[in-house]
Amino acid sequence: MNDQHDPTHMTIAAVTDRTAQRAKELGVTDALEALRAELEHRPRLGRHIRTVTEGAQQVELHSARIEGDPAAGRPAVNVVHAFAPAPPWPRTVRIAAVVPEDPPHPGS
Repeated sequence: MNDQHDPTHMTIAAVTDRTAQRAKELGVTDALEALRAELEHRPRLGRHIRTVTEGAQQVELHSARIEGDPAAGRPAVNVVHAFAPAPPWPRTVRIAAVVPEDPPHPGS
Protein backbone atom coordinates (compact mmCIF):
# COMPACT_ATOMS: atom_id res chain seq x y z
CA MET A 1 0.00 0.00 0.00
CA ASN A 2 1.33 3.43 -0.90
CA ASP A 3 0.79 5.73 2.09
CA GLN A 4 2.59 8.71 0.56
CA HIS A 5 -0.60 10.78 0.74
CA ASP A 6 -1.53 9.62 4.24
CA PRO A 7 -1.30 12.78 6.39
CA THR A 8 0.23 10.78 9.24
CA HIS A 9 3.32 10.20 7.06
CA MET A 10 3.64 13.65 5.47
CA THR A 11 6.06 16.20 6.84
CA ILE A 12 5.98 19.86 5.88
CA ALA A 13 9.28 21.69 6.41
CA ALA A 14 9.53 25.48 6.35
CA VAL A 15 12.18 28.11 7.02
CA THR A 16 11.19 31.02 9.24
CA ASP A 17 11.46 34.49 7.68
CA ARG A 18 14.20 35.53 10.09
CA THR A 19 16.23 32.39 9.35
CA ALA A 20 15.80 32.88 5.58
CA GLN A 21 17.14 36.42 5.92
CA ARG A 22 20.12 35.24 7.99
CA ALA A 23 20.86 32.47 5.47
CA LYS A 24 20.86 35.07 2.69
CA GLU A 25 23.31 37.26 4.66
CA LEU A 26 25.61 34.26 5.17
CA GLY A 27 25.34 33.06 1.56
CA VAL A 28 23.89 29.67 2.49
CA THR A 29 20.41 29.99 0.98
CA ASP A 30 20.84 27.12 -1.50
CA ALA A 31 22.36 24.82 1.11
CA LEU A 32 19.57 25.65 3.57
CA GLU A 33 16.93 24.91 0.90
CA ALA A 34 18.56 21.52 0.27
CA LEU A 35 18.41 20.79 4.00
CA ARG A 36 14.76 21.90 4.13
CA ALA A 37 13.89 19.45 1.33
CA GLU A 38 15.79 16.65 3.11
CA LEU A 39 13.92 17.35 6.37
CA GLU A 40 10.62 16.62 4.63
CA HIS A 41 11.85 13.03 4.27
CA ARG A 42 14.03 12.77 7.39
CA PRO A 43 12.61 15.22 9.98
CA ARG A 44 14.82 13.88 12.78
CA LEU A 45 18.03 14.52 10.83
CA GLY A 46 20.92 15.75 12.93
CA ARG A 47 21.61 15.63 16.65
CA HIS A 48 18.66 15.56 19.04
CA ILE A 49 19.02 18.45 21.49
CA ARG A 50 15.92 17.97 23.63
CA THR A 51 12.15 17.67 23.59
CA VAL A 52 9.98 20.54 24.83
CA THR A 53 6.26 21.09 25.20
CA GLU A 54 4.56 23.88 23.23
CA GLY A 55 0.97 24.05 24.43
CA ALA A 56 -0.12 20.42 24.51
CA GLN A 57 2.28 19.33 21.75
CA GLN A 58 5.68 17.70 22.12
CA VAL A 59 8.33 19.35 19.92
CA GLU A 60 11.75 17.82 19.28
CA LEU A 61 14.67 20.21 18.82
CA HIS A 62 17.49 19.05 16.55
CA SER A 63 20.75 20.53 15.32
CA ALA A 64 22.30 19.80 11.93
CA ARG A 65 25.57 20.99 10.41
CA ILE A 66 25.96 22.21 6.85
CA GLU A 67 29.54 21.87 5.69
CA GLY A 68 31.28 24.98 4.44
CA ASP A 69 32.58 25.38 0.92
CA PRO A 70 35.64 27.66 0.94
CA ALA A 71 35.78 27.71 -2.87
CA ALA A 72 32.22 29.07 -2.99
CA GLY A 73 32.82 31.37 -0.02
CA ARG A 74 30.18 29.54 2.03
CA PRO A 75 30.86 29.14 5.75
CA ALA A 76 30.01 26.05 7.74
CA VAL A 77 26.81 26.64 9.69
CA ASN A 78 24.75 24.96 12.35
CA VAL A 79 21.00 24.83 11.84
CA VAL A 80 18.43 24.34 14.58
CA HIS A 81 15.08 22.88 13.62
CA ALA A 82 11.97 21.95 15.57
CA PHE A 83 10.02 18.82 14.64
CA ALA A 84 6.41 18.47 15.75
CA PRO A 85 5.65 14.79 15.10
CA ALA A 86 1.95 14.67 15.98
CA PRO A 87 -0.82 15.54 16.52
CA PRO A 88 -2.12 17.62 14.81
CA TRP A 89 -1.40 16.39 11.34
CA PRO A 90 0.52 16.96 9.17
CA ARG A 91 3.86 16.63 10.88
CA THR A 92 5.89 19.83 10.66
CA VAL A 93 9.51 20.98 10.79
CA ARG A 94 10.31 24.62 11.49
CA ILE A 95 13.87 25.67 10.66
CA ALA A 96 14.35 28.28 13.34
CA ALA A 97 18.02 29.30 13.32
CA VAL A 98 21.17 29.26 11.22
CA VAL A 99 24.42 30.14 12.97
CA PRO A 100 27.89 30.31 11.41
CA GLU A 101 30.57 28.23 13.06
CA ASP A 102 33.52 30.04 14.55
CA PRO A 103 36.47 29.82 12.19
CA PRO A 104 39.42 27.80 13.52
CA HIS A 105 41.91 29.92 15.39
CA PRO A 106 45.54 29.71 14.26
CA GLY A 107 47.65 27.73 16.72
CA SER A 108 44.64 26.05 18.33
